[in-house]
Amino acid sequence: MRRSKGRVVGLDVHPDSFAAAVVEGSDSASARVLSSSTRVELKGMEQWALRHSGQGDVLVMEASGNAFAVAKRLRVFGRNVEILDSHRAGKVGKVYCANDRMDAVKIARIYLSGLSPIVWQPDGQTLERREVFSAYQAVVKEATRAKQQLRAMLNEHCVRLEKGFRLSHPGAITRLLKLREWTPARVLLLKQLHAGLVAARARRTTLRLADEDLLRGSPACVGSASSLSMASSLP
Repeated sequence: MRRSKGRVVGLDVHPDSFAAAVVEGSDSASARVLSSSTRVELKGMEQWALRHSGQGDVLVMEASGNAFAVAKRLRVFGRNVEILDSHRAGKVGKVYCANDRMDAVKIARIYLSGLSPIVWQPDGQTLERREVFSAYQAVVKEATRAKQQLRAMLNEHCVRLEKGFRLSHPGAITRLLKLREWTPARVLLLKQLHAGLVAARARRTTLRLADEDLLRGSPACVGSASSLSMASSLP
């Protein structure tokens, strides 16, 4: 159980708005709600926080798509911001905060309970690395899926490729079209699938190089392969 010297402000943050609840108490069970706000525009977050919270308060939210960006905005003027693990917080809320209708109140009580871990808040450079790595992972899956789709189509028409044939090579489509007679519709499909594979592989290379640029100079992250593996291990 966490004990707060000041008040706890639960923030339920959405893409365009947020709800908030100011809670006071030494523990989750006895804490009482002093005030609450709903459907406040997110662009007015700073003004709301300046009016309704002090530097001794703890502002708490669940980890979400924009949580790190919102936390950064609040820290600019000295607010203490904590981010809860959303998966664990959701479970705790269902069990222990079922009587609280407002999610912002639940977030504050969950924080005071100490049952949900606090998420580490990375610096700006680390956030960039994580975003690049996430995009890299997505494009690797996209390239794999595109290659599988292209191979599946070739297999449907009993087309076998010679050893060492590189489907991702930009010139591969010319060779594919010569392997057998294709109808105009199937030529279109082959070109679409191949173009998607080539584009995905190109983006993969671009993101790998971007990752190397971001990590260059860090003694612990030298080399392209280790760069991406190190980034994947970041919290």
